[in-house]
Amino acid sequence: MHAICRALRPLGPLVAWAAVSLIAFGSNAQEYSPIETLKQRDAALLGLDGATTEAARDSLVRRAVVEGFDFVRHSRISLGRHWRERTDAEQEEFVSVLRKWTENRALDKLRKRSDRTTYDGEETRGSRSLVRTTVWYKGTKTLVDYKMELQEGHWLIYDMVIDGASVALANRDAFYKKISRTSYDELLDTLLAKTLEIE
Repeated sequence: MHAICRALRPLGPLVAWAAVSLIAFGSNAQEYSPIETLKQRDAALLGLDGATTEAARDSLVRRAVVEGFDFVRHSRISLGRHWRERTDAEQEEFVSVLRKWTENRALDKLRKRSDRTTYDGEETRGSRSLVRTTVWYKGTKTLVDYKMELQEGHWLIYDMVIDGASVALANRDAFYKKISRTSYDELLDTLLAKTLEIE
């Protein structure tokens, strides 16, 4: 059950920042440039402090995660060649499982919000954009690059490169190892188990 966590452990704070970075930026994301869209994260996080109950807070985070992240593309990159081997139904199931896994990691890591974030630059070509940021947490600096794509007027995150390491590719490495040692079904069961464990 802990094979994936062990595989991701060398990334250290990467996963924590990745989870927190899935926070969405409101329903009017089409009004903002990629870097402006990311700046809405801070306002969204501050707004979570006003939630009256933990359940209400969690509900806001879950909705934000779904609205601000392209889980289909992230799943496709994370699963790599094994994505093409899956049926349409299996792909849909994997996206759902990975989404829930990521949602719960976001909830679990939300307490570790950054003390300060600087937005260092934006490189946009057509519908793709890379936004570079620096995140400070308890005196530690982390470089976070957001890979984003414009879809129906909304800039969505589909991957983060944290201190030089892609979250999607780190997933792929862990997932490939799990599948080669056991099976795709075991990978799915492990992701489901971790979701249930957190819930």
